[in-house]
Amino acid sequence: MDMTQIEKLSDELRLSPYQSYILSLNAEKYNTGGFVKHGEVLYAPYRCALTAGMRDYFAKVFRGPRADLIGADHMLVIGARGVHLYATGFYRARDNRGHPYYADSMGQRIDRSLFENILGL
Repeated sequence: MDMTQIEKLSDELRLSPYQSYILSLNAEKYNTGGFVKHGEVLYAPYRCALTAGMRDYFAKVFRGPRADLIGADHMLVIGARGVHLYATGFYRARDNRGHPYYADSMGQRIDRSLFENILGL
C-alpha cells in the first residue's frame, strides 16, 4: 500500500494522525479490506493467512485472525485473536495468559458488569 492509498483510507475512515502513521509504518502487515473503525478505535486484521502450527491453526479457526486495535494516540491491542470491537469503541480482548478483559476506547480496563451496562448487553 502506498502513501496515496493510506491518505485515501485515512480520509474515508477519518483516522487520527497516529493511526495513519501506524498504517504507513506497517502497510504490508494489514488486510486493508478488513479495517473497521468504531468510535476512535481502528480494528486492523493481519494479512498473513499462514499459521505457526496446529494450535495456532485452531486458534485462528475458532477466534479469528490476529489483529491490532489502534487507538487515537496509542496501540491498545497488538497481535491478538478473538478481539471484539463494539460500536462505541469499547472492546473485549484477552491478556497474555488468555483471560478475557473489557476496556474502553482509551484502553482502560473496566469491570464486566459496567461494560455490559454501558453497551446494554
